[in-house]
Amino acid sequence: MSFNKLNPLRRINKSLIGAIDKVQSSIFTAPILIVTLVLAVQLLGGFQLLELRFLDKLFELRPAESLDPKIVIVTFDDKDIAKVGNWPFSDEIVARLITKVRSDKPRVIGLDVYRNLPVEPGFEELKKVFTSTPNLIVAEKLVEPSVLPPPYLDYKKQVGFVDTVVDQEGTVRRGLLSIQKPNGELVYGFSTKIALQYLESSNIFPKLSVGNDLAVTLGKTTFSPLDAYQAGYASADNGGYQILLNYRCLQGCFQEVSLKNVLDGEYPKDLLRDRVVLIGSTAESLRDFFYAPYGKIPGVHIHANLISQIINGAIDNRPFLQTYPKWLEGIYILVCSSIGVIGISSFLRGGNLGKNQFIVGILSFLLISMLILILISYISFLASFWLPIFPAISSFLLSSVIAIIQLGEKFRYASNIDELTQIANRRYFDRFLMKKFQAKQDLCVLICDVDHFKLYNDSYGHQSGDTCLKQVAQAINKSVRSGELAGRYGGEEFAVILPQTSYEAALAVAERIVKNVRSLNIPHKSSKTSNVVTLSCGVACMTAEDSSSLDLLIKADRALYQAKEQGRNQAVGYNMQQ
Repeated sequence: MSFNKLNPLRRINKSLIGAIDKVQSSIFTAPILIVTLVLAVQLLGGFQLLELRFLDKLFELRPAESLDPKIVIVTFDDKDIAKVGNWPFSDEIVARLITKVRSDKPRVIGLDVYRNLPVEPGFEELKKVFTSTPNLIVAEKLVEPSVLPPPYLDYKKQVGFVDTVVDQEGTVRRGLLSIQKPNGELVYGFSTKIALQYLESSNIFPKLSVGNDLAVTLGKTTFSPLDAYQAGYASADNGGYQILLNYRCLQGCFQEVSLKNVLDGEYPKDLLRDRVVLIGSTAESLRDFFYAPYGKIPGVHIHANLISQIINGAIDNRPFLQTYPKWLEGIYILVCSSIGVIGISSFLRGGNLGKNQFIVGILSFLLISMLILILISYISFLASFWLPIFPAISSFLLSSVIAIIQLGEKFRYASNIDELTQIANRRYFDRFLMKKFQAKQDLCVLICDVDHFKLYNDSYGHQSGDTCLKQVAQAINKSVRSGELAGRYGGEEFAVILPQTSYEAALAVAERIVKNVRSLNIPHKSSKTSNVVTLSCGVACMTAEDSSSLDLLIKADRALYQAKEQGRNQAVGYNMQQ
């Protein structure tokens, strides 16, 4: 951006501090636009993958929770399958396992193994065990390819679906509690049914919350279904009743015992008593694995985490992973955006800094601020609230960059403005003149001097002298046209650059300036020329003899001297000198 495009400083009438204050005054305009843009990007899914990855990192960084004593997992891996001798296990083996487990009086048994078809020998025995074990929950799969449960079970009481909700990159972060079939039938998930049956023995039952048909109160906790645009999600598939999974830890969260040891009775006494006992695979060959925030884990561990979340929320008020309302997220993002604007502008007005100090200072401010935002999200997560980080960081960085650009322009303006008179300073005047001189087009220069200004200062004081210079500067500035430049040349001297102007037109401009200053009627009792402040001007235009812009200035200065010699309060052109 050049001053030429802005009518060479004619309309710039604010100092550096005023410019920065103007940026700060936009705190309720630019940040709001930034927040609108960031929220739109968020709703369109621009941050979703990054946000979900960051959520995984928060799980990894959060201190691991202690072992949950309410759940025991009976696992079987490839070695157990080899010892038993075949897969799928025969009905006889499964019947013996369930019989052994229920003899220790667990509250609920969850079998995360499909038993839709008979596997002889032992079918009749297994059928008898299943139907005589009312606290047994068996898995079914609803999504294609579906796997039906054993047809002889009480479907409403003993069957739960094990289908999971997987995010776009294959990670399970949500738990599916229930779904409604096309015929209107409500069916519960495997984990939900196990947890609810466990809680029934403690007389804890789910209730719809007053005033919210979707929120459910269960013992000491209340939870609501996940919205499609909640937290870091954007148009997520939120079919059924979904909640965010609040995983306990990477490993060691649940007691485990191998299927072979259970069959052989080689496990601690009362290990299974009054607990949830889950039976599931950890065998690599069966591929019952999913990606969780901690990495790849068996499907039975995902069920264990969801069951633990529901049970401990209802009994011990262990918090569900919650999110903030969208309106509150919007306010938070607006605050972050405002911090970017205020912080940068405050930093830049804090003092004179060298280039390296400036760069280091800005980078330090941005880095420290982003670390603070990350820390806020982490602390929020420790309190079981998921606070999206990337909309906040994006709005902060975007507002900071805009503030830096805008303030950079203001600094550039201010560095070219004379602080007292608010017109171009000598440095910018010289650059502008050099540029126009090199263009080799018609060019004229005026140098003007306030008549007897030292006497004015002696009579009225320096403060009045400053006021006088301001008025004179503005009178000169208003006397020039767009594309022309008026600047303070030094002390009480002013200069004007007139590109593409003939000698006659330049002399007319100079005479207009002399007249306009005289018309200010600023009293000057000590003047030897008039009873008001007056101005003398020298005019010079570029010729082929001028080898540099300095030659042009020298000629204008000589013309000014001639004007003074002829009585001041007038304009004199260089080529009129004899």
